[in-house]
Amino acid sequence: MISVEDFSKKLCEAGFDQVIGVPDSTFKGLISYFSSQDMFRHTVAVNECEAVAIAAGYYLGQGKPAVVYMQNSGFCKTLNPYTSLLSADVYSLPALMLVGWRGEPGKKDEPQHKMMGRIMLDLMRVMEIDYAVLDEALWPEQVQQACAYVREKERPFIMVIKPEVFADFKISRKKHDYEMTREEVLRVIVENASDQAMFISTTGKTSRELFEIREQRQESHGKDFYTVGSMGCTSAIGFGLGLASSRRPIFILDGDGASLMQLGSLATIGHYTNRRIKHIIIDNGAHESTGNQPTVSDSVNFLEIGQACGYEWTACVETRQELNEAVFDLEKNNRLSLLVVKVKPGSRPDLGRPTTTPRENRDAFMAHFRQ
Repeated sequence: MISVEDFSKKLCEAGFDQVIGVPDSTFKGLISYFSSQDMFRHTVAVNECEAVAIAAGYYLGQGKPAVVYMQNSGFCKTLNPYTSLLSADVYSLPALMLVGWRGEPGKKDEPQHKMMGRIMLDLMRVMEIDYAVLDEALWPEQVQQACAYVREKERPFIMVIKPEVFADFKISRKKHDYEMTREEVLRVIVENASDQAMFISTTGKTSRELFEIREQRQESHGKDFYTVGSMGCTSAIGFGLGLASSRRPIFILDGDGASLMQLGSLATIGHYTNRRIKHIIIDNGAHESTGNQPTVSDSVNFLEIGQACGYEWTACVETRQELNEAVFDLEKNNRLSLLVVKVKPGSRPDLGRPTTTPRENRDAFMAHFRQ
C-alpha cells in the first residue's frame, strides 16, 4: 500500500499547496489525511463541478494548479466544466485530478457503480483527458510525470485510484453530544408516520438503515425508494414523485452532505409548493459513508435557506421527544415542510445492505404507490 503521508509529501514537493474535493471511500485514508494536516490548504466542496471550478479560479489567481479529488460517479458531473472551462479549446486550465475507481470490471461492487466503472476509462479518452492508473510500485514516477504534464501542457491530468491502494488513516473529530443516531431518527419517523406515507431515502447508510428497519418490523419495502446512487438527487426524486396524481404524503429522507450537493433543489421544491412533501434533513456533519470526512453543514442554516426558498413550515430538533412531536405535525400541518434533525455520527458495525435489487425495489415501490 502507498503511505498517505509519503504521497502527500510528494505532491507538496512538486509545488501543490491547494487540495479541493468531494470525499470518496476508494481512497478515504488519503482524504482523511488531507483533512488533518497543514501541508495543504484543504477545501471540502459540496459537489464535483464546484471543486473543478474552484481549482480553475485558484489557478487564475495564484498561477498554480490545484489537486482535485472525487469518486468516478462524481467525475461525470465535471463533463460540462471540463469541456467548456478547463479544456484546451477554451481556457486551458490545469489541475491534477484524483479519481477513485468504483465498479472496476471484474471486481465486486454495488450496482450503482457498475456502469460508471465499466465506461470510465473510455469516457476519459472521449473527453481527451490524459490519465494513468496509479500503481503501488511506480507511483513516485507517475506523480512526477503527472505534475510535469499539468504544468507544461496547462491541462488537467487524471490519476485513477483503485480501492485499497492507499493505506488507511483515521481522523479524530469532535463528537457532538446530540441524543440520537441517524438510525434512531429513522425508526422514530417510521413508527410515527401514517400508513399512507411514502419514503424516498438518500444514498448511503440512510437507505441501508431504513431497509433493515423494515426487515426488523417485518414490513413491506413497497413504501420506500432506496436511492442507492445519484447522491444529492433524493429531494428532486421526491419532488418528481409529488407531481404524480396522488394524495399520499411524501417523506424525503435526506442528509446534510447530499442536500448541500444539490442545494438548488430546495429552490425548485419551494417554488412549486407541493404541501404533501415533507423534507427531512438528518444532519450529522459528516460524509459518513466515505470515511466520516466533515461536511460544511456546521456553518449552514438549512432552516433559513428553506424559508427563503418558500418552505412554509420549518423546524430543527435534537431530542427524541422533539422529533416525535415534529413528525406528528408534519403530516397534519398541510404545509410544504422542512425538518432538520441534528444527530451524532455513527452506525452499527453490522449494518447490512438491501437484499433486493434496485429493479425489485422500483417495482415494489411503484405498485404500492399506485394502490
